[in-house]
Amino acid sequence: MNLEHDLKHALRRQSPPDGFAQRVMQRLEADAPRRRPVWWRAAAASVTLGLLLGGYATHKAVEHRRGEHAKEQVLEAMRITSEKMRYAQQEVRAIGSHD
Repeated sequence: MNLEHDLKHALRRQSPPDGFAQRVMQRLEADAPRRRPVWWRAAAASVTLGLLLGGYATHKAVEHRRGEHAKEQVLEAMRITSEKMRYAQQEVRAIGSHD
């Protein structure tokens, strides 16, 4: 058994049987009414997917803004804490230098 020979034989060019094209066209015409709703379903699915992706992108943008705002608040709190700590250190040093 020669694999290459078997593949060439299986994939050789053949003419279709008589009436093949006509049967294909008849079947396409018979299936046409069933294919129309598929187009609407595909359009509806595309719109739904677009809305979902748009909603997700909006959600991510809002979350990003919230994260940036929280970051700014933390940095401001650290700055205030740093100032207060510096002031407390100065006071402690002032108290220690009076002794």
